[in-house]
Amino acid sequence: MTAPGIGAAWPGGGPMVTDTRAPVLDLGACVGQMQYTFRFELTNGVTGERLGDITPIREASLRHDTGQITKRSLDLALGRADTAAINTLTDRVSLFQVIPGAPCPDTITGDWPLGRYQFIDDPRRLSTGGRLGMPKLTDEMFLVDQAILTGVSGAGFSVVTTLLSVLNDLPVVFEVEPSPFLSAEAWGSGTTRGQILESLSVSGDWWSPWFDNTGVLRFRRTFDPAKAIPDIDLDAGYRVFRADILETSELLTAPNTIVVVSNNSATPGQPCVGVATTPVTAPNSVAARGFAIPRVLNLQLADADQAQAVAIGLMQRQGIFEQVQLSTPADPRHDSYNVIRWQGANWLELSWSMTLKPGAAMTHRLRRAYS
Repeated sequence: MTAPGIGAAWPGGGPMVTDTRAPVLDLGACVGQMQYTFRFELTNGVTGERLGDITPIREASLRHDTGQITKRSLDLALGRADTAAINTLTDRVSLFQVIPGAPCPDTITGDWPLGRYQFIDDPRRLSTGGRLGMPKLTDEMFLVDQAILTGVSGAGFSVVTTLLSVLNDLPVVFEVEPSPFLSAEAWGSGTTRGQILESLSVSGDWWSPWFDNTGVLRFRRTFDPAKAIPDIDLDAGYRVFRADILETSELLTAPNTIVVVSNNSATPGQPCVGVATTPVTAPNSVAARGFAIPRVLNLQLADADQAQAVAIGLMQRQGIFEQVQLSTPADPRHDSYNVIRWQGANWLELSWSMTLKPGAAMTHRLRRAYS
């Protein structure tokens, strides 16, 4: 069974959610299921040629985790014909969810995109039915996260300019939200681009970069989930399964103070320090606990303004305490760093996973936001 929401109103007024592309996915009263299928489209990653659809013979699974450099992974089990037809070195798999009666308004076909994937492992099982593939795939961060051949120095350049110099020679599409900060770092040959992008995302005050549902590499500035209008409202409709709701907490050990220190300031005569604390409304705040649990990081930053912004961003990333794991029907509107309304509060989505078959649950891990 699914649990009804509590029907709380958004305190700021206006729409409760920002993603209103398919309200039918919220499920109304007495609507416990919906019809959908998944489609796996094969393309040549070098030429872009569409090679037709493939049909996994057993349950496929998809996982998205913001805690990893490569956020998404896809596991398949293939029959003899698909195994023989795929060139794992060059081919890509684009995944779609097909929902009759709720087409995606952003695509020509109406299918909901769930990312584009490349092969990273290709074990095969030999049986009386032939050679059967059991490949593992990830999003195209695998393509990005390779060692650089020559060193990169961002010292004196903006973080955006430095980021573009790292990505411009790669066959990927990316979107970068503006950042006003300078880079003060350098990386030698052999450093992987994933490490560089993670470092730049901190100094540029972005969330950890990810390939989104449409296959675009995105750099989004950090924000306070408690103050954001939710993307998806789980208090509306009947989408959360009553069973398997698990609450966990790191309140006893989670840091409530993050201090960022830099010894590479562009203004040597001024201290380059940033300090961020959990909101006083949080149960593990310094005021509530009576003492600080600090986490101190020494980073290469340009000035005190950047250090303060980075400290606040890292508190959003690392100050994790109350979490809930719950399940819903498969919903292609979820992507990365979505703000979810649940039981009258805002939560930031940290990860989700689903078995790619009709009727299977989609599992979400959310972090409570305090203002």
